[in-house]
Parts: sequence; C-alpha cells; structure tokens
Amino acid sequence: MNMQLYQCLKDQKILTETALKKGICAGHDLIEYNKPEKEKVLKVAISIPTEGHTLPEAYDNHLILAQRLGGLQERWRYEKRNPRYEFYWYTTGRLLTQMAREKLVRVALAAKLDFIIMFDDDMILPPNMIEKMLEDMEARPEIDILAPLAFQRTPPYFPVLYVVTEGYDPIRHTSFYANEVQENYPKDKLVECDAVGFGAVCIRMSLIKKMKEPYFMSTTPTGEDIFFCVNAKKQAKARVFMDTRIKLGHISTPAIVDEPFVDKWKKETKYKLNKRPHKYAVDQYDTLPMLELDR
Repeated sequence: MNMQLYQCLKDQKILTETALKKGICAGHDLIEYNKPEKEKVLKVAISIPTEGHTLPEAYDNHLILAQRLGGLQERWRYEKRNPRYEFYWYTTGRLLTQMAREKLVRVALAAKLDFIIMFDDDMILPPNMIEKMLEDMEARPEIDILAPLAFQRTPPYFPVLYVVTEGYDPIRHTSFYANEVQENYPKDKLVECDAVGFGAVCIRMSLIKKMKEPYFMSTTPTGEDIFFCVNAKKQAKARVFMDTRIKLGHISTPAIVDEPFVDKWKKETKYKLNKRPHKYAVDQYDTLPMLELDR
C-alpha cells in the first residue's frame, strides 16, 4: 500500500499524514509529494565491424552521428529522461566481418550492456537513426532484433528483409532453410519479418544471453546476419523487425543506394522480380555448403 506524502512549501520537508496530525508544519502551505522514479540507465554499444576500407562519405557521416550521440547523452542526463541512454563506441577492424561481430558481442557482454547497435562502414546513416531505433525498442519490448531499411549495393538492389522457410531434404538427409527477399515490403512501417540484413541493426543483449556461440561465425552463403536471425528464432524465440521509416544509404559505385534511388532504377529499367529459391543445408553449426535444389 502506497503512503501519501506531502511537501511543505516553506521548509521543503516531506511529511506523512501522521506527521500532519501531530501539527508539524501547521498552517504552512502543502502540496502532494510523489517520490521520483528510480533512475534507469540503459547502456548501448555503438559498434562498427569494419574491414578497414571506410570510404570518405561514410567516415564523415559516422563522425556526425558520433557528435550527435554525445549531445543526446548529455541532454537526456540534463532533462532527467527516464530511462536514459549511455553510449559506448567500439570498432573492430581488419577482420572477417563475422569474426568482427563475434568480438563486438563478446565485448558488449563483458561490459554488461543492454543493447548493441552495429552498422557497416559502407552505410550512410540518417543522423537520428540511433534514437529512432531505441524509441522502437522502448515502445515495443517484444522486439529483439531491429533493422532500418537498407538495400544491397548491386542490381537489382534487393531490400534486406527476408522470409525464411525451413524444411528437411529426404535425399541428403539434412535440414535446410531457404531465404527469400521480401521485395514488396510495406513502406514507412514497422514490419515483422523472419530475418534482416545487418547494414545496421539493434539487438537486445538479453537475447544474446539466451543463445549459444558462435553467434555469427559460419560458412553459410546466406551471410552471418540471416544465420544469426534464424538461430535467434530457434534458440530464443526471437522476434525480428524492420522499421522502413528509418532509411539507410548503401555506398555503391558511383551512387548511394537508398529507397529513392531504387524506386527510380526500377521505373527506368522496368524491372520485374524473377524469383529463384535457394535452399541451404544446415547442421547444428551451419557449416555445410550451399545446396541449390531445383527439384
């Protein structure tokens, strides 16, 4: 049962109803007093699994993001935002991307952080990407993995959100999963999907704690991002989303591939999707080679 408290405006004392009945602060002006909520600080790893070839456009863009995050962190502290966020910057370079992601997650676990946000060194990020992703995660606690809208850098510039189908091949006696691009994605919406590309991604560390290593290392041709999403759903019943309101650019040659660029390219080339499903063999470590089964 919550006890009603009062604050005396003259001497700022906090009083119970019992104290008032005893005549303490009698005749003084009083207001109802509500205890301030305990401050909750959530720690976020900002991580770049770079291979060491950061292009100038991305370098400048990421510097702007870093400056903005520093300002946000201090503004939220001053405004007593609850919860508020603290940011920790990590870069792992000159490594295979899968191993770089493994190392970044291990550092985030050791530091007891709450979220890890990773973005590639060839992505152009909107300045407000981080706070928009955290707003989604805060408003929707069921989200475990969240990615912004991004596209592959080569034609036909597929969006990196996927439908995954699992099955069993009776001829080879092995399980498989097939991933298919969700090309006609809902625009400007928060969309649940089976897997997303990790051009940028926000992951709850509570999800990682439910999973087994390796998180990203594999030889599957699907890539480490789809591999992670599939395992996260299997091992921890993760829910995966993409927010297509948050739009990234992917540095290509010579253009930066973003949503307006892809829409214009499709219109000019009169592009039509030619679906060709791929099935990938997977064992418990997902180390078997790709199987293209056209049966």
